Amino acid sequence: MVFLILLIFLLEIKEIFFGSLNVDKGTSNKVNAVLSEDASFFIKKSKSGNVTQNVTFRENLEAPIEKGDAVGTVTYTLDGEVIKQIDIVSENSVKKLNLFNMMANIYRKLV
Repeated sequence: MVFLILLIFLLEIKEIFFGSLNVDKGTSNKVNAVLSEDASFFIKKSKSGNVTQNVTFRENLEAPIEKGDAVGTVTYTLDGEVIKQIDIVSENSVKKLNLFNMMANIYRKLV
């Protein structure tokens, strides 16, 4: 009896932090960007070096942004074929700037 053994490699990427993105018209001018889920997939071990990652972010982010809102995507490809695409989401919320928030910020800067 002949047994065929395939070497399979688990590529697992967890909790990737993509940095802070600029936010316009918000109570904060930054939002942290992270993966919405773990990026895990099985590939042949011999092909593990052929995996590429392409990251795209939304342009001109504007408040309000809720925690978990999509701010971009990351796409993993193997030899030109998409094997997994995952949303990049905001790790924190940013409220829209209003007159009260502006006055409070001015007061804090003066004191």
